[in-house]
Amino acid sequence: MITGRISAKTPTADQATQVEFRLTGMTFRRMTSRHLMVAVPVAGYLIISTIFVFRLASPVALSRLSGWSLTLAAIGAGSACLLRSRSWPEPRTKAAWQLLGASCYVWSGSQALTTLDEFLLAPQVLRSIGNAGYLLALPLTVAGLLALAIPANQIASRIRAVLDGLLIGIALLLVTWVTVLEPVAHASADGLISKIVLLAYPVTDVALITLVAYVALRFRATGKRPPVPLGLFAIALGCFAVADSGFAYLSLLQEYSPGSAIDAGWLAGFTLLLVAAVLPARPAEAEALAQARPRGILLPYIFVVVAAIISSVVDVDQMDPFTHWIRTAMILLLVVRQVLTLLENSQLTRTLERRVDDRTVELELSTDRFRALVEHSSDVISLIRPSGDVIYQSASSMRVFGYSSAELLGRRFAELLDQPSRIKFNAAVLEAAKSTSRNDALELRLVHGDGAWRQVETTVTNLLDDPAVQALVLNTRDVSERRELEDQLLHQAFHDSLTSLANRALFYDRVRHAMQRRTLNDSVGVLFLDLDGFKEVNDSLGHACGDALLIEVAARLHTCVRPGDTIARLGGDEFAILVEGAKATIEFVAVAERIRSALRAPIALNGRSLFIQASIGIATADPGTNDADQLIRNADLAMYRAKELQDGEFALYDPSMHSTLVERLALEAELRLAVTHELLAVHYQPTYTLDTGKLVGVEALVRWNHPERGQIPPDAFIPLAEQTGLIHELGLFVLREACLQGRRWLETSPGTPLSIGVNISGKQLQRAGFPAEVREVLAESGLPPRSLVLEMTESVLMDDTDGSAQALAELKEMGIRIAIDDFGTGYSSLSYLHRFPVDILKIDRSFVERLSGAHAEESLVQSIVQLAQTLHLETIAEGIEDHGQLLALRRLGCQVAQGYHFGRPGPPDIVGQLLLDAGLDAVKVPVNGLPVQRDAASSSQDVDSLPTAAAT
Repeated sequence: MITGRISAKTPTADQATQVEFRLTGMTFRRMTSRHLMVAVPVAGYLIISTIFVFRLASPVALSRLSGWSLTLAAIGAGSACLLRSRSWPEPRTKAAWQLLGASCYVWSGSQALTTLDEFLLAPQVLRSIGNAGYLLALPLTVAGLLALAIPANQIASRIRAVLDGLLIGIALLLVTWVTVLEPVAHASADGLISKIVLLAYPVTDVALITLVAYVALRFRATGKRPPVPLGLFAIALGCFAVADSGFAYLSLLQEYSPGSAIDAGWLAGFTLLLVAAVLPARPAEAEALAQARPRGILLPYIFVVVAAIISSVVDVDQMDPFTHWIRTAMILLLVVRQVLTLLENSQLTRTLERRVDDRTVELELSTDRFRALVEHSSDVISLIRPSGDVIYQSASSMRVFGYSSAELLGRRFAELLDQPSRIKFNAAVLEAAKSTSRNDALELRLVHGDGAWRQVETTVTNLLDDPAVQALVLNTRDVSERRELEDQLLHQAFHDSLTSLANRALFYDRVRHAMQRRTLNDSVGVLFLDLDGFKEVNDSLGHACGDALLIEVAARLHTCVRPGDTIARLGGDEFAILVEGAKATIEFVAVAERIRSALRAPIALNGRSLFIQASIGIATADPGTNDADQLIRNADLAMYRAKELQDGEFALYDPSMHSTLVERLALEAELRLAVTHELLAVHYQPTYTLDTGKLVGVEALVRWNHPERGQIPPDAFIPLAEQTGLIHELGLFVLREACLQGRRWLETSPGTPLSIGVNISGKQLQRAGFPAEVREVLAESGLPPRSLVLEMTESVLMDDTDGSAQALAELKEMGIRIAIDDFGTGYSSLSYLHRFPVDILKIDRSFVERLSGAHAEESLVQSIVQLAQTLHLETIAEGIEDHGQLLALRRLGCQVAQGYHFGRPGPPDIVGQLLLDAGLDAVKVPVNGLPVQRDAASSSQDVDSLPTAAAT
């Protein structure tokens, strides 16, 4: 493990070299420590074994070297096993290492006691205790190996593993006894106990070697690698077996001496155990072997057969009791093992039978479930041969097809389909039969058992290679309702719900395709219709009557077009007609004439006869033009031109209409910019009294001096502002500027107060918050409300009488005066003069013009002046352009006048100069809107004292 921290910065070349050197050094040290742990014991073993084999020391030195070297080797092997057990996570393997380490420690203790016995020259005192330790080490080793060999789960498997180990050990004991040990034991003069102790060592070692082989075979049977190096264990136990057998043999012959070559075998065994403990660990669940072979099951029988054969051959003449008992024990173990195997097999058989029964019941339930699902499924399942013959038909065919499964068996499925669907189905079956990976879905038309046609969806799946099916599978479902619903939704998406005509989306698509498929000799045209007066029908008779009117118009339009033409309702009372294949423009005109004739007849609705006409615009596609949007837009522009004519005639599209529209859109954008950034100006036209000639008021007039277009007249942009809704911002701008300027004039010339007239649009007056806006402007500017005159035409008052009356009442309460502009040109009704709080009547210039010339007419102006005097209203004459008109107006009693004769509208500084010129003589300004009473001397002032255009 690397300790410390590594900098997050990029290391330099020297730093990288140092880090690499450290890592290499640590790895080298780690590898060196492990290598030393292996190399040192091996080197020591080689040196000591050489001394033993060639007897390079005295007998006493060899005896002591043998005793202490074996003691240290056993301690080293035991310590390595215990250290390995601490790093192993699996409990059984950990226990195996611990038992092996304990066995080595017990053996080392016995060897130490034996060495001390020889060193202290006390024979048979410590040696007897040491022999007991040697014998105790053997069971610990056996227990460690059995911890690996015995299965962890099943008790029967554990018992069988123990029996297999005993069988193998007894078989080897029998072979060893009859071949080597029995003759030596008979020839030896030692006592029975000494012989048993001496013979126990090789017999146990052989059993341990066999147990290692058995463990290896069991792991091989499970397909797993063993968690310990069994190969080194087997070699180490082999060394122990050779050494123990040699020791027993030489001891029985009274020829063994410590430090002989036999001791090298024990030393080799412990060295190998240490090496096995030091080697890298391999988990018990490591890679599986390629093929698991159950040789461990047959191993005990192989040893028993070999032992029986060898013992029979060697002991033909006579059999000693020990051999007899060994054979008897081996036979008893075989019987017990067979009985245990029979019990296991019986239990396994019952378990397998129970599993088979459970599986059979499960398969039957699954089959019944599958059959129920197939029979009651909404899909019809059919199995057909590649030829198309039905070999299986689910019972749901009666519900979907109207035919029972028995009626369809043996028939060709294609017989149920119409001709186009039959061709499609047969082709799909042929393609599906060629490839097992195909899964085609078809939509077919099938005749039901009741004779009606149904729309079905069929999936063809190739299962010819499936042994359980060996057919083509058809999954069919009835999609008639879904198809009908889709058709309805499609129709609703592209048709008008009220008239069932094509809607805007479908009409645009039809126009687009018509323009794409037209030829050089054919033309495509669009007629755009808008019903005149439809809003009045809706407002007066209700929307239900309006809808009935639209339905009737749609029906009449159908009688005016050919079957291939398309009629669409684009929205509201707008209709459009697509005419294809026309050879000349006259054909489109003929369609428009037929439409006019069809709509000329009255329409009966709720007992009423309605007459309606349409404004029709016609546009044809120019050669080489494929823009459907442009064609429809041109027809729309032509329709608006027809609506402007208001004579019931249709209009043909002319390119100038488009240029006019573009010009209007550009002017609208520029006007919006001018209003937003206050690029407009307010000019003022003065108003004078006719009896005194004093300046008494001004009329605020908006002016637009365009940087490129020059001076744009108000009648060009004021209507545009009303149409686009900009009139609110524009009117508020003029009102605020006029009030602020009026306040400035009042401050500079307090002796000459002026009335500030501001024109108000009908849309402004109809706005709910207009009185509040006026109040806010007056408060902001500081202009007295009495000085403000709001001017509006008669039509403005008549558009929304209730709303207008309420708004005017609020304005009147503020002290603002109300003037009716262009009086006499509108309704001229006395009723609204009594209903609305009017203060001033402004006589239209068309009446003033009649006061001069050869055929001068004064009656209309005289009537207006007398009416105003009767109602106590002030009169202002507009458009005074010559001296004769001025004299006539004064003679008729008109009080105030304005016009080019006095001065044209101008910027505020011109009016300011007029106020300075007036000086203190302005005290004769009318009071409360009425002329002041003058005496005869003052009345001698000549009319010529009034200012003229030249003077101003």
